[in-house]
Amino acid sequence: MTSGVLGLLAVGYLLLISFPQPLFAYAVTYEHYTVHSREPVDPAIEQVLYSAEIRLKRSPIYNADMDRSIYLTNGFKMYALLSHKAYNSFGNTVPFVSNIFLNKTDVPADLVFMNRAKNNSRSLSGVIAHETTHLFIRHRYGTVAASIMPAWKNEGYCEYIAGDSTIPLAEGMRLWRDNPGDDTTYRFTKYHAMVKYLLEVEGLTVDELFTGTFNEKEIAAKTFDSLENMGF
Repeated sequence: MTSGVLGLLAVGYLLLISFPQPLFAYAVTYEHYTVHSREPVDPAIEQVLYSAEIRLKRSPIYNADMDRSIYLTNGFKMYALLSHKAYNSFGNTVPFVSNIFLNKTDVPADLVFMNRAKNNSRSLSGVIAHETTHLFIRHRYGTVAASIMPAWKNEGYCEYIAGDSTIPLAEGMRLWRDNPGDDTTYRFTKYHAMVKYLLEVEGLTVDELFTGTFNEKEIAAKTFDSLENMGF
């Protein structure tokens, strides 16, 4: 392909993820949320969003004025198309666009699924809270600054606000103890614990967490040493 064709494809894809509404025939509004779907939206979505809001309001950077556009792709292939490099995830919030794309869902059961064999589901309300927290972070600290933040801060705080993960936090801490040299299977729960340690044990504010400079290995070591005192 020529560079011109590649450029047109890139522009077309950016337009697609920025304005995906033509792919979604249905939409419902609930408070700050507009939920788009390719099939009729189950009324249980209101309870799911209510649960997500309860989690989100725990955050000092909660933004009541921010509208949130959620797209229920309801299929692994459609999600992979719209989430690009984040296809192997439960949800994705596109930088500079702020559309939240969600993988395959079961709204009445409050579940979202990923296309893999193990650890392939988690709460839909938790994922919505996680992805919306990314919006709050970008709004408060800037999209560029948020995009280059260390993942342990960014993802750890979103997991902290969501309150759950693919695996329970206590299970993640057990895996950390059993295999501290390889966090592949428990990385997000480790990040969650590191943020929890800084906010609840060291008493940092959220602004201090995001604007401060930290040595990730040192924070991980302090968190690991404090697991028992943190109830793990």
